[in-house]
Amino acid sequence: MTLRAQQNHFAAVAGHYASYRPSYPVSLIHDIVQLAGGAHITALDVAAGNGQATNTLASVCAQVYASDLAYSQIAAMPRQPNVHPYVSRAEQTGLPDKSIDLICVAQALHWFDGDAFHREVRRIGKPGGVIAVWTYALLRATPALTAIIDDIYAETAAHWPADRAHVDNHYATLPFPYTRIPYNAPPMQVDFTRERLQGYLQTWSGVQRAIKAGNPDPVAARADAFAAAWVQAADAPVSFTFDMTVLLGRL
Repeated sequence: MTLRAQQNHFAAVAGHYASYRPSYPVSLIHDIVQLAGGAHITALDVAAGNGQATNTLASVCAQVYASDLAYSQIAAMPRQPNVHPYVSRAEQTGLPDKSIDLICVAQALHWFDGDAFHREVRRIGKPGGVIAVWTYALLRATPALTAIIDDIYAETAAHWPADRAHVDNHYATLPFPYTRIPYNAPPMQVDFTRERLQGYLQTWSGVQRAIKAGNPDPVAARADAFAAAWVQAADAPVSFTFDMTVLLGRL
């Protein structure tokens, strides 16, 4: 079987990814675990990064497998006794047939070979199990801070991988061939200090690719603008809201 080329945009920034990327709403994780059968289940976090969803899943599931294409991401994941991290493609998990109750994909479905991934989900998922997919777009705060963030995104637009467009349109055109489970997603809110906000923005694949292409760091170039727009002390957090989309399906 010929698979679409692998996309791995975050291996080089695994350390920053672990430090700066936001975690997901705890209530979302609790809800999807309950839909999949409760605390005794086995879950798989696909393209887990360094554990933004894995860590919460581990607190409410019996067993969690966490796969990622990048060894550097897996190496940065905190170790927990019921978490089994390993390197693999999303489309070739290496797990037994009908062995997983809950399959999660956080901020990554748009990078996969979709047809191959959905075949793999049907192979490893237990009948009646759940697949939960979510994505978040740009973060919002005060008008001044939001304007700076939007300006960085616009400046780096040509450097983002093409599949980023699926995030911007809230996964509206990505196939999701499962029986839909109605769900109202909780808000995704994160408190960032100025240092953490700038660190997070520097994990954007478009920013990293722009820098590698020889352009000045667009985040560092706006350090003074961020300082002027910050309504708190530099080390005091500001609340940011991410525009979040959640798709839930029954296998």
